[in-house]
Amino acid sequence: MYWTDEKKEVAKAFAIAPAIPIGIASLLALPAGIFVFIIGAPVAYACAAIIGIPLYLILNKFRIYGWPYFALGGALCATPGVLLFTKHNVPIVYSLQSISSFTLIGAVGGFAFWWLYPRKKCNESSVTNLTGIFLLAVIGSFLTYVYMLGEFHYIDGKTLSVKHPFVSQSDIVVNIEADGQIVEARIPKGVPYRKNCKIGVVVWREFFSHKKVYSLSHYPDYPQAHHYQWLTKEAQNGISKSCN
Repeated sequence: MYWTDEKKEVAKAFAIAPAIPIGIASLLALPAGIFVFIIGAPVAYACAAIIGIPLYLILNKFRIYGWPYFALGGALCATPGVLLFTKHNVPIVYSLQSISSFTLIGAVGGFAFWWLYPRKKCNESSVTNLTGIFLLAVIGSFLTYVYMLGEFHYIDGKTLSVKHPFVSQSDIVVNIEADGQIVEARIPKGVPYRKNCKIGVVVWREFFSHKKVYSLSHYPDYPQAHHYQWLTKEAQNGISKSCN
């Protein structure tokens, strides 16, 4: 196959662009940056190959060469990474900040790709940048909101002397003492409810109402209890049902 100068430049852009945002993220993550790069680089290149190449062919076919569209395309390329690293079987709040971060990394990669080659064809673009800038602003604002909403923190709490199954096979809501009051809190399935025990509680806010949401995190006196379903029978029997 004969490689034209244009094809060579496109291939060069695909070879360099995915490494740029991963490199920046690695520097920001020092001293753990080397691990970020080792894990992130293969994922970034796989995303570029799976989504980036077909997406570029579509943009090129319709002569769309504005930078906002490539930033948006880069954000879209982050989708496999988001799906791969999103935590499952836990509230989505635990993944909101990583979703926003992966999307930003993808957008930076898309912009880097545009700078390396499509930038040179801006004069041939068939569409204005205004629509792309508007979409980028809307999505950027939404992701900023999601990132801020994804903040959660830990507080101390205490379980009460109320009747609940010791271990439930589904998520349940119970009353606990936290924030100086009695509140409803989520206990994940398979996690024991121990009466009158000090507990670590994770707190976040609901997506639209911003109402505080509480979830039992761990028992300081027996952290392994949170992994009850994976403990041996002997270890399970060793967990007290109350802290009286």
